[in-house]
Amino acid sequence: MIMNKVYLSLGSNIGDSFYYLMSAISMLDKLEQTKVNKISKFYSTKPWGNLNQDDFINCCIEIDTKLLPYQLLKEINSIERLLGRKREVFWGPRTIDIDIIFYKSLKIETDKLTIPHKFYKKRNFVLIPLIDIYYNKKNLYKYINKNEKLQIFEYKKKIGISSCLLGYNVKYNGGNNFTDLFVNKLKLDYLKLCPETLSGLKSPRVPSEILGKKVFSKIGEDLTEEFELGAKKTLELIKKNNVEMVIMKSKSPSCGKDLVYDGKFEKKLVEGNGITVDLLLKNNINVISY
Repeated sequence: MIMNKVYLSLGSNIGDSFYYLMSAISMLDKLEQTKVNKISKFYSTKPWGNLNQDDFINCCIEIDTKLLPYQLLKEINSIERLLGRKREVFWGPRTIDIDIIFYKSLKIETDKLTIPHKFYKKRNFVLIPLIDIYYNKKNLYKYINKNEKLQIFEYKKKIGISSCLLGYNVKYNGGNNFTDLFVNKLKLDYLKLCPETLSGLKSPRVPSEILGKKVFSKIGEDLTEEFELGAKKTLELIKKNNVEMVIMKSKSPSCGKDLVYDGKFEKKLVEGNGITVDLLLKNNINVISY
């Protein structure tokens, strides 16, 4: 089965909207047989339809997927639920809203799904970010409402990203975790972070895992003090650069969130956070694990 090119619009206006958007993009990128190809800039926009609510942050993404339209819709609805979406007020406030704008050149019109999205031509908050990434921009410009365009502003945010995800050779084995990840397609200013490097640990080095509340290398060295130092320096760097959200490498004894290796070096995972992530969460820094 071939991959299908799909364009999605995302928006949020409850809580930390930027975090919800980034979380949704991350979850979409992790869907089976799906890959995020392009991400627009992020925009601050006025509400549409129901005006009595807070401003939104919006963006659009291009994905390739083997999921068929209704399969994709099911996954999107699941992501919205996981991120706290409640459908209580029509066109009302929401933690996350994900709409399918185009699915290849398909045309669908049912009670559950309409493709192309029936309102996209009337919504600058869809058209403007879509133009950032769409292959045929001329077809979209003609629908822009020039008066409303003045109410849409680029939303600029600096985030932190694990250095290994960006391709820097800081892993224990001297390599990195760079792949075709969505983080490398973001049009954002970012701060690269590696707690182990900040602690003074070299690359390559003996692998380490968390056992209880301590960190040990595979040869039995207690490296808890070094990992705590790296966490402290990472937090200081984040605060100095006014970063409120980070994307960190999963499973790592520093950067893992929710799951880390169990300390026995048998590739088994247990519930828990890496030393740095634990400190960041305690200081109200949002973390996405990848």
